[in-house]
Parts: sequence; C-alpha cells; structure tokens
Amino acid sequence: MTEPSHRRGQAVLDHVLDTTLALLAEHGYAFSVDDVAEGAAVHKTTIYRRYPTKAKLVAAAVARLATAEVPARRTDDPVGDLTRLAVDVARALRSAAGSGAIRAVLAAAADDPELVPTARQFLTGRYQLAVDILQHGIDTGQLRDDLDPMVIWEAIANPLHMRAILGVPASDHTARQLVDLALHGATLPTVTRR
Repeated sequence: MTEPSHRRGQAVLDHVLDTTLALLAEHGYAFSVDDVAEGAAVHKTTIYRRYPTKAKLVAAAVARLATAEVPARRTDDPVGDLTRLAVDVARALRSAAGSGAIRAVLAAAADDPELVPTARQFLTGRYQLAVDILQHGIDTGQLRDDLDPMVIWEAIANPLHMRAILGVPASDHTARQLVDLALHGATLPTVTRR
C-alpha cells in the first residue's frame, strides 16, 4: 500500500526543514537554498514552490523547531506552566539546532532585512505562549495584576537567548532561577516586628 501523496509531500518538507536547521547549526546563515536542496535530495524548485526566499525557509525551519521543542501547554498552575516553558526554551537553546538557529537568524538580520520581520514575528508568536500563561495567572488572582506579562517573560527569556547567542546556554536550574527571580524578585521577605 502506498502512502498518500500529501503525507509524502509533508515528509519531503519536513526533511527540507530539518536539513535547513542542520545547515544553520553547522554554517550559520552562510548557506544557500541549493545547499538545502542538495542535502535534502530534492530539486530547489520544490523548496522555492513552498518557500520563495531563503528568509522564509529559515523562518519556517526555526518555527518548526520551536513548536516541536517548546510545546504549548497550560494548566491551572501558571507558575508551574511558566517554569516548564522556561526549561523547554533552555533545552531547545542547548541543542545545536536551537543555538545555531538563534545565532544565525540574529546575525543575518543585519544583512538580510527580510529576516527582521521574520525574527520579530517568530519571537512575538513564541512570547505569546508565556504572556497567555501569565495573563491566566493574573486573571485567576494567582499572580500580581500590576505587572506587564510581556516584561515578566522578557526578564526570563532574554537571558536564555543571550546565553545561547554567546555560546554558554543556560541549564534547567538557571531557567528555574530566572522564573523565580522574575516572579519573586531578589529581595528577602520582610519580617514584621511586634
């Protein structure tokens, strides 16, 4: 029995995106669509039909990686959900594909203006997961309502991204500490005196 053509087509696209991620990890942004076609054993028109530019191909590959390695999950425990999300991000950024992808996209954005909105769209979409978790915590009275959820997540995610860019990715423990710091701060609890 043969596989339906739409599944074969998706398998080909998945292989193209995996090849793109491998090239990002190995070469940064310094590869061509021809390199992807050769590595994926497909004709480059197969790639251009779906991804008309290299920037769109890279954006799709990075989005696929993020979706696979940082799944969207939400329960009634916003602190637990936020901690799991931060740990998932840290783990994704420790992978060769994850760290290579973020370094390549940020470095290439200076030379390829098409990557700037691509990077912004990707980060906005991924950051929205955390904002939704935090907003749920605010709405249910589990978290303070005087803080901006985006600022809280940026305080957690931006150090994770920066460490990956600098080649010193964060551990799970560091990700947990960043969540704790963002949610509780670094001050000691005040002791009331009688």
